[in-house]
Amino acid sequence: MSENGIKTIPYGLANYERLVERNCYYVDKTMYLSTFENAGDYLFFIRPRRFGKSLFLSVMEAYYDVFYKERFEELFKETAIYRQPTKERGAYLVLKFNFSMVDPVMDKVETSFLNHIKRTALSFTRKYTDYLLADRESFIKTMEESLSASDILSTLISLCRDSGQKLYVVIDEYDNFANTILSTAGEDAYRKLTHGEGFFKAFFNVLKGGTDGMGAPFTRLFLTGVSPITLDDVTSGYNIGKNVSLEPRFNRMLGFTENDVARMIEYYKEVGLVSQPSGDLLEIMIEWYGNYLFSEEDDVKIFNPDMVLYFMDNYLTREKIPGNLIDRNVRIDYGKLKHLIIVDQGKRKRKSINGNFNRLKEIIEKGEIPSDLIEAFPLEKLTDAKNFISLLFYFGLLTIKSPGSGELVLTIPNETIRRLYYDYIKEGYDETDVFAVDLYAYGRLIKGMASKGEWKPFIDYITGRMRESMSLRDLITGEKSIQAFLNVYLGLSNLYIVHAEKELNKGYADIVMEPLLAGNEGISYSYLLEIKYIKADKKRKRPGLGDAGFLELKARAEAQLKNYSLDEKFKKNIEKTTLVKLVLIFCGPELIYYGEVD
Repeated sequence: MSENGIKTIPYGLANYERLVERNCYYVDKTMYLSTFENAGDYLFFIRPRRFGKSLFLSVMEAYYDVFYKERFEELFKETAIYRQPTKERGAYLVLKFNFSMVDPVMDKVETSFLNHIKRTALSFTRKYTDYLLADRESFIKTMEESLSASDILSTLISLCRDSGQKLYVVIDEYDNFANTILSTAGEDAYRKLTHGEGFFKAFFNVLKGGTDGMGAPFTRLFLTGVSPITLDDVTSGYNIGKNVSLEPRFNRMLGFTENDVARMIEYYKEVGLVSQPSGDLLEIMIEWYGNYLFSEEDDVKIFNPDMVLYFMDNYLTREKIPGNLIDRNVRIDYGKLKHLIIVDQGKRKRKSINGNFNRLKEIIEKGEIPSDLIEAFPLEKLTDAKNFISLLFYFGLLTIKSPGSGELVLTIPNETIRRLYYDYIKEGYDETDVFAVDLYAYGRLIKGMASKGEWKPFIDYITGRMRESMSLRDLITGEKSIQAFLNVYLGLSNLYIVHAEKELNKGYADIVMEPLLAGNEGISYSYLLEIKYIKADKKRKRPGLGDAGFLELKARAEAQLKNYSLDEKFKKNIEKTTLVKLVLIFCGPELIYYGEVD
């Protein structure tokens, strides 16, 4: 129980019963229970990792489970559903699986899956003793002795059908271990798991069978995951249920709206735990955690709830804005994407990047990409451009830019996700030997840039490595590619928020290095970078610094920087730091001029 009756932040807590018992702050989502009831009996819902799926399933369990029926007031008295409960409250036996508990190591996965299904089934029969047949012991013995997960499920279906019971079946993270196997053991191992006579496919066949025929016990079914790939593969064409992930009525079901976040901040301000202006905290969280949109037909943008709770938990603990604004728990492992963007050409040949890697680069360069959203696709079609981009959307690495604007455009939602892209591009460059930096040297140099204004050593180091990398030459095709490259490596630091093409004083600055002053003492310098590019001639001859074309380009860059620096909001954001305005002129991947503008 929290001290003084003040609600605690439930960071990392996905158990609704425990959340209520501990007097945690809860953003009410129970109004969506009735919406779900009307949406269909067998539903499938996708959201990114750490987006509140498990907690919502726990809410559903507490609401629909006959086991909790007498505790309705205790558990829901402060929620919307308490005022308008539905007829299905407390009407089901709940069978809940969590596939994140399955060991994804290939030679252990089948046994681990079997054990998870067996433990869940046996626990179910013990929990609902009073609702099942008196001779259930024979069913239990069959399940205990079974060596097949699908056989255990079949036995449980028979027991519940013979007992005349209705079940709500819930599967959390249905694709967790399958996705891990795909990224670590490869496509052949994944196909063995999900195709033909694989145990996972057999389980889903039985699951579907529990919904068929008179007296079928599986009355409702709800699956959650992070992508549609596995379900499409194991159900032979996605026929297990209805995918409601992109429907406008469910856009706000998970995650927090801006009003939700503002109310949370005000609650803790009223009890004396927030000293800074509420608007300042909200502005930070919008930039770092907000702007998700999961339907083309809704216009309310959503915050990642895990990120918001991470921020508030750290703020209330330390009584200041956290020094590291990124919750690393939301990070999609590079390994989950690596097999999609890196081509391994065998032991004798080096690894190389493919078209999907270039799409990641394009997203960094432009900040957005036009694409349709594909609701379901099998593994064989995963590397198709639209499917790969859709996968980035489901992972939370892209979101809908704005609804109802004609062509659908997907964009990077916030600063946290932008930095994940920087990490992915860097790791892709590292792995394919395109470009690598010494992170110790990098950290030392950018710290000198931030605290002492020593920008030349850092620029010399990065551009020197660019010049030395033969593999990088083919990837540098113009100003935009250089800008994106520098964005990646400037964005690796926690000292700055790096903006590309930021609007300043009716112009668009190439790179803005806005100091992340919250939690970082000693930052004394901010930076504006204007990049110009001169295409090398056929003999790769660089232009002279006295050439008329060069001088015109330099003068234009200097004038642009002076204009950008007059932007009033930008001047306020960088506070008392000294602004350094830099012109960088490249010929191919080689920096031929850099200079500071007064």
